[in-house]
Amino acid sequence: MRGHELGYLLRVSRCFDSYRRQQLKDVELYPALHLFVSHVCRHPGCAQEALGDALCVDKTTVAHHLARLEEKGYIERKPSPEDGRCRLVYPTEKATKLYPRLRAAYDAFYRGLLEDLCEEDRAQVERLGEMLYRNAKKLMQEL
Repeated sequence: MRGHELGYLLRVSRCFDSYRRQQLKDVELYPALHLFVSHVCRHPGCAQEALGDALCVDKTTVAHHLARLEEKGYIERKPSPEDGRCRLVYPTEKATKLYPRLRAAYDAFYRGLLEDLCEEDRAQVERLGEMLYRNAKKLMQEL
């Protein structure tokens, strides 16, 4: 392995952040918070810990980002009825209204990113992406 293959993936990720920043520049949130709002809108009532696992973010960062989103009126956290120590995260109306714009920006980037790929290439990108993600998660668990 020459080492630059994964560099392309990292550059794509940075391009995605820049694209979102430009498309959503009038939104008061920075790109990392866009991901939180999107996830909570897709999974209302998700556990705070599960949110961190889904976004590959440590507990401290999750708590910090959720506090900021709560302060800005995008989410609310409630204790779980089954386990009072667990906090469940719900989108507010403000988040629900923003979500279609977030989704549209993501979809536009993805369409543009994949536009020159045939179905077979797209399937291979998905397969390889899943493998890389599994390996990355495994590496994180080993820390």
